Amino acid sequence: MKRVVWIISEGSPGHVSQAEGFIAALAERIDLESHIIQTRPQFGGFFRKLIRLWMGSNDKALSDNFLKRRLQCDIPERPPDLIVTSGGKAVFTARSLAVKFAVPLVYLGERKPYPSAWFHTVFTPSPFESGSNDVPIEMIPTGITPEKVIAAAKAWDARPAGNLWAMILGGASASHAYSDADWKLLGEKMNSLAEKHHIRWLISTSRRTGAHAEEILRLTLDSKHLARAVWWAEKPEKMMAAFLGSAAWVFVTQDSVTMVTEAIASGRPVVVTMPAATRLKPTSFLLGYFGRLESLRRIVRIPFDLLGDFHPAGVVLQPRSVPINSELASTLLTRLDWPAQH
Repeated sequence: MKRVVWIISEGSPGHVSQAEGFIAALAERIDLESHIIQTRPQFGGFFRKLIRLWMGSNDKALSDNFLKRRLQCDIPERPPDLIVTSGGKAVFTARSLAVKFAVPLVYLGERKPYPSAWFHTVFTPSPFESGSNDVPIEMIPTGITPEKVIAAAKAWDARPAGNLWAMILGGASASHAYSDADWKLLGEKMNSLAEKHHIRWLISTSRRTGAHAEEILRLTLDSKHLARAVWWAEKPEKMMAAFLGSAAWVFVTQDSVTMVTEAIASGRPVVVTMPAATRLKPTSFLLGYFGRLESLRRIVRIPFDLLGDFHPAGVVLQPRSVPINSELASTLLTRLDWPAQH
């Protein structure tokens, strides 16, 4: 029997990528077809709090009319067997549809402020979440695997020769502030590392980086140390997988949990780096998330100002032997009591 799985998306590419990677692992075990259902909440934080209180911990669901008008969600005719989401703004829609069709709801990531009882299973990276339906995980799901990045590198016709390291860049967030001096310092440290270890960089910025930060990096980095660059503000290119598969070492900024997780999932040794003005709240799951990954030797964390001291010989890391998606898929099938079909 072919199962129908809905991914409820609020528009975040990172969240959809997590869900798709997880469902791909499920598809290796059972016959399924997946569909992305879009939702776009049209109200602010105070109204969201009221809706959350109204829905409570019982089986209350928002009406089809409300879903269509205020959450901009078109409901397919064919019902699902399973609903998956990883975006907090998609939860009202996902929960309502799960109640409407009486099917399990799976959440990937930190579920707060929603109750554990709203979900059949929550795969959570947060050490603060220990509800009855919460299942702790080492890292969030991702569509990246060692096999995929190796294949992407092999398929890259213009792949540069030589010893390559990758630098994957995010940008400012609530917990990570970047100054012009930070971007200049990072460029200087990248020059220093290139000269010291005789490498060239594969660099990719992202939507969050911004044109101004890119300009500082371009002025600071010595062009002879660049093998290939993606400047997202100028010309977006999806080269992440090819860069990861081509790099001996991957450096990634700490502000993006998704990018850090993708780097780890590639099977490459990973250095997570950050600017000086980094303020992670004690209640943030990121402290536990990065700390756990560091204790398991999946990553090493080095701030910008100390990057020049990095030497590969001084770092011993332990990549994951089993992709996180495979682990979660097996766990969910057990919890659902669905037999594997292949």
